[in-house]
Amino acid sequence: MKTMKNILTLATLFTMLTGYAVELNPTVPSSKVTTITFDNVKKGQDLRITDSEATVLYQEQIKTNGTYAKYFDLTSLKNGNYSIELDQTIKTITRFFEVSNGIVNFNNEIEQVVFKPVAVVKEDLLLVSQLCTIDEALDIEIYFNDQLIKKETISNSKQLGRIYQLSKEYHGSYAVIMKSSGKTFYKVFEL
Repeated sequence: MKTMKNILTLATLFTMLTGYAVELNPTVPSSKVTTITFDNVKKGQDLRITDSEATVLYQEQIKTNGTYAKYFDLTSLKNGNYSIELDQTIKTITRFFEVSNGIVNFNNEIEQVVFKPVAVVKEDLLLVSQLCTIDEALDIEIYFNDQLIKKETISNSKQLGRIYQLSKEYHGSYAVIMKSSGKTFYKVFEL
């Protein structure tokens, strides 16, 4: 009876192990694998790997909330400088790495966080602001019915911002183009 219980227990364990087993068949040798991780990601955010000319080499939309972790073989990239960018709702996090003769070196001391500029319309006021973590400028262009009505560059502050009074007499289509850290952001609205 005791032997029968042991056989049943072993059979059950073997069935469970084979049922939940995952075949580990790495297509890339472990010495070439780089693990990319980001904490506190949200579903729908974008991850991109780009070269020094801003050519997108890889792009993925995050599928689940939590911690993002994925294995990449970056050793086959040409010699040069690259970046991995996580595009979140209010900011972009960029990490930099270099590939030299198949060796990948991350500069762990540099993680660039750039907050996106925000444009908010309240009645006839346009509020434009951006939180800065690095020394950067914010170029603002405001268009009314496709005509440039205001162009300005603001800088030299940790909090860049302006409030613009829009005329209540001019109803139509407005567009705000905001450029910062080599990226362009848009806001289109009707008044």
